[in-house]
Amino acid sequence: MVRWIIIIVSFAVCAAAALSLTIFKEKIKSAFYIGHMERDERVNRMQVEKIIDRLRIAPGDIVADVGVGTGFFSRKIAPRVSSSGKVYAVDINRELLNHIDRGNRREGIENIQTVAAVENDPRIPHRVDLIFICDTLHYIDRQQEYVKTLSGYLKSDGRIAVISFKANWPPMSNKFTEKDLVRWMSNAGLELADSDNFMQDEYLMIFKKK
Repeated sequence: MVRWIIIIVSFAVCAAAALSLTIFKEKIKSAFYIGHMERDERVNRMQVEKIIDRLRIAPGDIVADVGVGTGFFSRKIAPRVSSSGKVYAVDINRELLNHIDRGNRREGIENIQTVAAVENDPRIPHRVDLIFICDTLHYIDRQQEYVKTLSGYLKSDGRIAVISFKANWPPMSNKFTEKDLVRWMSNAGLELADSDNFMQDEYLMIFKKK
């Protein structure tokens, strides 16, 4: 009996330690993203307004911003979908989602809904017109499988827009080429509809269902 109590207590301690470590790591990551993602230098370099224009978002659209980070792009997309549309702000980091929720309440934004994803599934609540994934796919394992999962969340005429780096960046990530991305999308039933490289160091590729 004593042995089982020791085992149960040990398990509980390990579980609590793992949970504490996860929360700590999320806080560290969220602090970095909040300080980094919306710097003027990055916003200007990426030409954010031009990106939003190229996405061709219409009032009433439902858009999923996967790997939403601080919610910067979601806040830019929200006025384009208008009050009749919706933006799903998707991330695995709950600290960042909490940050977005606080900002939405503070600014009175009502058409952004945060969504807690898992590593291999964005868990988007409904099919969408557009999935936007910026500077995120290189952090995902089994990218080809993930792209197939993304395609399952699209409406019949839905699109996926990807922004990623032209060079081998960032370090310690799952790097891929534009050719890799086209192949993965093709295997998922999508084809390249539009592309551009007006951003410094990055490219935009938009795919539609075949």
